Amino acid sequence: MKVITSILILLALIMCACHTSKKAISSPPVIVTNTDSVRLEYIETVRIDTVIVEVPLPAESVSQVVRDSTSHVETSLAESDAWINDDGTLGHSIKNKPQKLKAEVPVPVKDTQTKNTASSIKEIPVPYPEPVYVEKSLTLWQSIRLEAFWYLIVMLIIVLGWILRKPILSVIRKLF
Repeated sequence: MKVITSILILLALIMCACHTSKKAISSPPVIVTNTDSVRLEYIETVRIDTVIVEVPLPAESVSQVVRDSTSHVETSLAESDAWINDDGTLGHSIKNKPQKLKAEVPVPVKDTQTKNTASSIKEIPVPYPEPVYVEKSLTLWQSIRLEAFWYLIVMLIIVLGWILRKPILSVIRKLF
């Protein structure tokens, strides 16, 4: 008995009606306008260039007299001579070489470009056919499912009442 009841419940659930949702196809809107448009573009680019800068050295000359021995010192920027005078004093002179120092310095450079673009846009309507919907007839299985729905609901209620008859009768006896 339980097997037959479960088969009937299973059949009732299988035969319930359902449908697929299909969306209607709408035609796209056709816009007919005559517009002129002007577009102005500013393109600004920044790049960093390295520039060689020459820095002149100041012309300096220093002389100093002390009691000591002779010496000669020379660097890439200056040269130094030291000598002993007749009276026993030491003469010392420093001179910068006549040159310019070179250094690479990063310099930002801005480039600005301006573009004027004028275009005329004209849309021409294209005839678009309206969709015609033809209703399709139901298949045999679909019509059985649609017609049997309420009969299956009633059958399901009867089967559930039969299965649950003892608890229902005991509840009714307790109430009355």
